[in-house]
Amino acid sequence: MSSTLQDLVNRAVFYSTEVQTHFGALIADAEWEVDFSSDPHLTFTSTEGAVLRTRPHLLGSESSREKTWLWGWENVNDFPDAVVGLSHEVRKFGASEDVSELTTPELSLDEELALRLTLASKVATDRWAHYPAAAGAGTTVWLLVDAAEIALPAPQVKVSVRALMQGLTQTTVTDHRAAIEAYVAKRGIPTAELPEGGLRMLFADGSADLSFDDQRRISNCDLNAPLEGEAAEQYAAAEPTGTPAEAAAGSRTTDSTSAPAAKEVAAPPASTPTTPTPAQTEEAAPTESVPDEKPAAEASPAAEAQAAEAAEPADAARGQQQPEDQRPLGDGSVEPAETETPIVEDPSKEAKPKQKKGLFSKLFGR
Repeated sequence: MSSTLQDLVNRAVFYSTEVQTHFGALIADAEWEVDFSSDPHLTFTSTEGAVLRTRPHLLGSESSREKTWLWGWENVNDFPDAVVGLSHEVRKFGASEDVSELTTPELSLDEELALRLTLASKVATDRWAHYPAAAGAGTTVWLLVDAAEIALPAPQVKVSVRALMQGLTQTTVTDHRAAIEAYVAKRGIPTAELPEGGLRMLFADGSADLSFDDQRRISNCDLNAPLEGEAAEQYAAAEPTGTPAEAAAGSRTTDSTSAPAAKEVAAPPASTPTTPTPAQTEEAAPTESVPDEKPAAEASPAAEAQAAEAAEPADAARGQQQPEDQRPLGDGSVEPAETETPIVEDPSKEAKPKQKKGLFSKLFGR
C-alpha cells in the first residue's frame, strides 16, 4: 500500500514534536560540533562543560542560494557510508511506498520542504530526533540524531497536549485524527472512544478529551488533571498499546522537561534561511489554555515562537538551540483557533535564539 509525503507527515508530526522538545531541552544554549568522518559524531557542550555526544546521520541539505534540497544519498561531497548510509534507507523506503519526494535526488525548495522530508524520514527510519545545522554559504544540513539520552520519559497529559498544539503550528497536518492515532500508538497511550466521534487520551496523571469536526480536525480539547472518575476507571482497565519496545521507552521515568521543538518539528532548528518551520497550514489549530490567561483566538507570532523553539546557527561558525516556553497548560477546555489558517513558521526559523558557536569539521562543497 503506497503512501504520500503528506501521509508520512501526518504520522510523524506529533511524536516528532515531543521528541524535539525533549531534545531541545537537553541541548539548550550548548555549543555544537559535528564530524563527518568514518566515526561521525555531533557533540553538544553546555556552558557548564557538560557534554552530550550523539550519532548524526546526514539526511540531506538545503541551499538558500540554489533554492534546492539535495538528498544525502546523492553524496556529492563523498562522505563515508557511516554518514550517509541511513539516507539510503529513506530512499529505499520511498521506493517501496512510491513516494517520489524520497527518491528524487534534488528537489525545488519551499518553506516547509526540508522539515517535511525530515518528518517522513523519521517514519522510514524510526529515528525521531533531528538537528538542522548551518554549514555556511547558505547551506543547512539536516541530521537525524541518535543518543540514549533522547529517549522520552513516561507520557504526561500536559506534555502530550502541548505536543499536539505545537505540532499543528509546525507544518500542514491534513488529518488531525489520523495524526493523533499514530501518535498514541507510537507513545503507548491508552485511549477511549467518546460520543460523536471524540477520543479520550488516558495518562497516569490525567486525561484529554478531543473533539473533531467533519474534516477530522481537532475542534476542542478538554484537559483534566489529576486522573479521576470515569477516565481513571478506563485507564485502569486499558491494555498497554504500542510495541514492546515502544512501551519500554514510554515507561521510562527519566526526569526531563519539555522545551523546544524542531520546527515542524520541534527540536533544534538551524539556519537563517528557510528551514524547520513550514508555511501556513490550512488547518484550524487549537490553542492551549494557560493559567490566568485567555485562550488565543488565533495563532499569533508569539504563540508560534512558543510552540517550537530550538537552536539556529546563524552561519558556519555559529549554531544554537533554546528550549521553548514551558508554561504549564491549565486544566479544562482548550479551544480551537477561529482562523482556519494558523501561521506556522519555517522549521529553521522557529524561535531564533541567541547565537552559539557551531563547527563543521569537514566543509560542505554544496
